Amino acid sequence: MRLFIIGYKSSGKTTIGKKLANRLNLEFVDLDHEIEARESKSVPELYNSIGDAGFRLLEWEALREIVKRDNIIVSTGGGAPCHCNNMGLMEKYGDVLYIQLDNDTLVSRLKHAVKDRPIVKNKTDQELREYIADLRYRCEHHYLRAKYVIDGKDITVDKIIELLKKKNNV
Repeated sequence: MRLFIIGYKSSGKTTIGKKLANRLNLEFVDLDHEIEARESKSVPELYNSIGDAGFRLLEWEALREIVKRDNIIVSTGGGAPCHCNNMGLMEKYGDVLYIQLDNDTLVSRLKHAVKDRPIVKNKTDQELREYIADLRYRCEHHYLRAKYVIDGKDITVDKIIELLKKKNNV
């Protein structure tokens, strides 16, 4: 089994991915953490040194290696499905689960995650809403290709397992 968890920043991909992997006794990989370990730099440091295009190339290279592993759950960075045909790569090698959240919930979560998300630091609520609207414009059509779409507001491991069972994957 290979399950790729996608969604916007602070949608809960890593949190639920770890819990799900633990429950199903599968390996868990956070794609951003994998890149940080490979490069010995944080994602913000990588962005500062090599820019978005350079980071997306590293992301694609890491994903190309990860898709070869079996019995794994992978949480991606928010932008991963939108670049380098990563969505096609994930669809080819496994199933994709999109954790979908409404704008109000995303704004609230991003406001509380500013120390981990420099890109949203010092943004007003309105600026965060505009940022999310722009992300939706650029990314939502990629996310909606996912085999599974689940409401992230009340997400639980049990709900995901039930969803997977309906498709005979667990």
